[in-house]
Amino acid sequence: IPNGATDLIDLIEFKNMNFAIGNIFKACYRLGQKEGNDDLYDLRKILFFAQREIDRIESIRKEGVINNG
Repeated sequence: IPNGATDLIDLIEFKNMNFAIGNIFKACYRLGQKEGNDDLYDLRKILFFAQREIDRIESIRKEGVINNG
């Protein structure tokens, strides 16, 4: 944990997480604890952002194969 960290965003930035990974981390950390959201909501949020990140990485890899191919 970085010195002076006071919020999750401090750790997310310190670890250079992108938007999707940062949201996954936040949802895991706060699982079922944010008022108005239950575990199922948070788990669906994790899956949503995980799928976006998978799609992003697959797209990058596909472009690399096409561009280098």
